[in-house]
Amino acid sequence: MVKKTKKSSKQFFDNVIEYEGEFDFPKLYQDWKADCKRHKAKDILSVGRMKDGKRERPNPDDLYDQLEEHVTAAYRRPNSPNKGNTGTYKLLQQIDKFFTKTYKGVLLEAHRPILLNFKRKLSKFNQAESTLNPRNITFTRPARFETRGKNKGKAIGTETIVIYGHYADEYYKAKYEGTKGYQGKAPEKWYSKNTNTANPPLAQALFGGGELVTVGLIQVVNSAIQELDKGYHMIIKPKGGKVSGLSAITSLRKHVFKLLRDKNMFRKGGRPNLNAMASSLMGVRFEIGQKATGRGKADPKKIIAFATSTPQPSGQIKSFSFGDTIGTTAMASLIRAVVKKKQYRLRWGEFLNMKGMTVPKEKENEVRKAWIEYLWG
Repeated sequence: MVKKTKKSSKQFFDNVIEYEGEFDFPKLYQDWKADCKRHKAKDILSVGRMKDGKRERPNPDDLYDQLEEHVTAAYRRPNSPNKGNTGTYKLLQQIDKFFTKTYKGVLLEAHRPILLNFKRKLSKFNQAESTLNPRNITFTRPARFETRGKNKGKAIGTETIVIYGHYADEYYKAKYEGTKGYQGKAPEKWYSKNTNTANPPLAQALFGGGELVTVGLIQVVNSAIQELDKGYHMIIKPKGGKVSGLSAITSLRKHVFKLLRDKNMFRKGGRPNLNAMASSLMGVRFEIGQKATGRGKADPKKIIAFATSTPQPSGQIKSFSFGDTIGTTAMASLIRAVVKKKQYRLRWGEFLNMKGMTVPKEKENEVRKAWIEYLWG
């Protein structure tokens, strides 16, 4: 038996959007941030510069805060090619604001370029040639050094090499182990002699795939981008004067034409029972295709957005229903927009008789006319 996905209802102005299940990305972001906050500076061997066993300049307390200060003026490394006004900190602030304040339960089409821009910028940080790539933070140390004895850690010769990703490699251990301020040796995957291959904590926070952070920020953003296309049903409360705009929705048009064929929906003289017609809309799930009817074949999402005076949600709207019974004036305007004629003949011979429609004058009965002429000459 196929397990049904539990619907997730979100208030959207005066309307309600029903998604098939919750969005995954908000929890992914909360978990990612909590995971980064959980890894303290000492865990990632980054408490700050040490002198005589004391922190000369302390680093932020955890991985998230260090990522937030990545290449700011305050924490710029000496001789860094970055000026201190770039780095992940600006992007991180924007992303955090989006996930914690801008997003309010419904993804909008307006959010699409924002999320794609986040992805583009994060991807740039991961480029091999990027000076902001945490995998390629450089540390220079002796190419050869003593590994034992009283001269352990002493350089052999003058040749140097560059280590990428993290400073706490074999040389750091050989030189500083047992001294005040020694923070420990980093896992081998955190540093490398080759560019773009190390996976230090900052890189794990951004791109995942590590023992500290498995799901990185870029995966969280990618999840949100994928969920931009989530399908939904919308329970709408259209603004009275804009109900007629829904006439381009094929399923609603068919319903209105069905009402116009039902003689029970009319009083004598072709006068429609607008209250009954409006009530018939309630409880009906109007399916929506990729395009509406009409010459322009507008996007149904734009039609719904216009009728409800709301921004466009992202994803595909699969159907809609009415949250409240529309008024008689709105029902009349919808009928006029559907029939698109000033005069409309009903199937039983009468003409649609309501405001905005014309009814032809009845031809005078020929027999009656003859009697009048006979009597009154």
